[in-house]
Amino acid sequence: MRICIRRLSFSLLARKIVFTDSQTHSAIMLKVKKRLRLKYTLHVDLSTDNVPSSPERPDSGTDDDQLLQGTKVFNDSVHGHIEMHPLLVSIIDTPEFQRLRFIKQLGMCYFVYPGASHNRFEHSLGVSYLAGELARTLQSKQKNLKITKEDILCVEIAGLCHDLGHGPFSHLFDEAFLPKVRPDYKGKVRAVCNYLPEEGTELPINKNELLTILKRDTQEGFLEVVNEEGERGIVSKEMVEEIWSYKGRGKDKSYLYEIVANKRNGIDVDKWDYFARDSVHLGIPNPFDWKRYLRFARVLHEPDGSQICTRDKEITNLYDMFHTRYTLHRRAYQHRVNKILEAMIVEALKEANDYLLFPGTDGKMKKMSESIDDMEAYSKLNDHIMWTILCTTDDKLKKSRDLVHRILTRDLFVCVGQTQLKKKVASHETPMKLVSQLIDIENDRTEKEIFDRLSGRAKKTIKQSDIIVHIANFSYGMGEKDPVEHVKFYSKYDPNNTVEISKIRQESMALPREFSERFLRVCVKQTEPEVSEWVCEAFEEWCIDKGLTAKPGEFSAGISWTKKPSSLEERKLHAGNASKRLGDMYDSTPLSRK
Repeated sequence: MRICIRRLSFSLLARKIVFTDSQTHSAIMLKVKKRLRLKYTLHVDLSTDNVPSSPERPDSGTDDDQLLQGTKVFNDSVHGHIEMHPLLVSIIDTPEFQRLRFIKQLGMCYFVYPGASHNRFEHSLGVSYLAGELARTLQSKQKNLKITKEDILCVEIAGLCHDLGHGPFSHLFDEAFLPKVRPDYKGKVRAVCNYLPEEGTELPINKNELLTILKRDTQEGFLEVVNEEGERGIVSKEMVEEIWSYKGRGKDKSYLYEIVANKRNGIDVDKWDYFARDSVHLGIPNPFDWKRYLRFARVLHEPDGSQICTRDKEITNLYDMFHTRYTLHRRAYQHRVNKILEAMIVEALKEANDYLLFPGTDGKMKKMSESIDDMEAYSKLNDHIMWTILCTTDDKLKKSRDLVHRILTRDLFVCVGQTQLKKKVASHETPMKLVSQLIDIENDRTEKEIFDRLSGRAKKTIKQSDIIVHIANFSYGMGEKDPVEHVKFYSKYDPNNTVEISKIRQESMALPREFSERFLRVCVKQTEPEVSEWVCEAFEEWCIDKGLTAKPGEFSAGISWTKKPSSLEERKLHAGNASKRLGDMYDSTPLSRK
């Protein structure tokens, strides 16, 4: 088989930009390329003007490119039978890609939803398939785009390889574990849009502005950054991208880079697959129809680059897509128990980091935190690390082993309460009108403020590190902004020009008016009821000082916030309402259709 290195080079550039170390992703892709060199005779040609055609197949009497010798058919649980080009099969059949079989798509969510057992492996196959479907649809409908077979294959490779850089438990490794063990784990990002927040700690940004990352896990979905003028603040991950020079295709084909990961408006095949796949395994309905979107997808050339647009009547379908994202985050990805489990496994990995070593290049042993600099060691990391910790008898790993045992025996950290970080204030422009304003809170500072409110007796038992504050952000993907406003539309009568969304969107009570909400949850590591009561009281005082309303957590669901039951009889009486109160709290969906 003759494989063009150029195709794999393009896949490195067209990959999904996730907030992992982009060098890690590139390094593991280079490792895959090296392995393919050893397996096949390669045609090395790095010039942009001399890309060979796809391998010729024996004459079969049909023009179907998918009948290439070596093509394989995969029976996918979501998309059915999907065909894979021989080059894709070659990438799949490498240890680096097979490693994705052992990384859960939703990490610790499997311990909350028993059906969430799917892995990054099948998701990557699905994204590759959808990427090819979208590229071929554009090719067949718009011949003037001159989309080649190589273009389609490169996009399929990009979809296939977009998650190769993930560590154990997916996003948990790079967003929660690495920042704790690698304080130097920073990088630069580039703003992809202009954004001027009204107030708060969000940093105003200009398109293409370079920002240095200071902290990656400040809040769920946000980065703490500093600009070149030294101004600090937080920015939504949806508004920035890893620094990356677009190579391989010119501006006339810039839309190809948005098929797998669309930083312009968030409509990409990666989301289409995980929305469909996660919904199936979680048992949560998915109203978005990606096949319908394909029928109306069309490339139009705008001053800011060529981009994929859709019909004006598809607004409701797109809102369904973004609402699905909100629903999955609220009910699964940021489920209260899932975030507790993540906090526990991160602590277990942190305790094990100095003692659990993996063989790297030339046999040198590497810590988990060092493995991102050595692909030989990193390739050996997957979710099995949890069982490695559990099965070891090393006394140095006792703390980690005990935490894993607590997870398996459901002896979890306790959530003592939560509050919504949003309050009504008068607008400066319209004083009589109440508008929503998000309150900006920092995790570390909040933990200290709650700890300071504990009594002297409580502080003898509880350390500040025993209190965990988690901020959950539920949005349509672009913070408080409406992502549909970043989508270009065309009309039935003028398919070659875009139309402003304000001219086609009518006022409707069925469309959402807000696109983001945030909740602050407080947990404590100890499970003793007395400890939970102390932290619960301190949290209530903190909420009162901030003008917020404290809501019960799992511990206090049946307890009055103004009077603690003193007798066993009172506790039984209050506990009778616990299930109903918890159900009312978690079934409410403030961003649902009105």
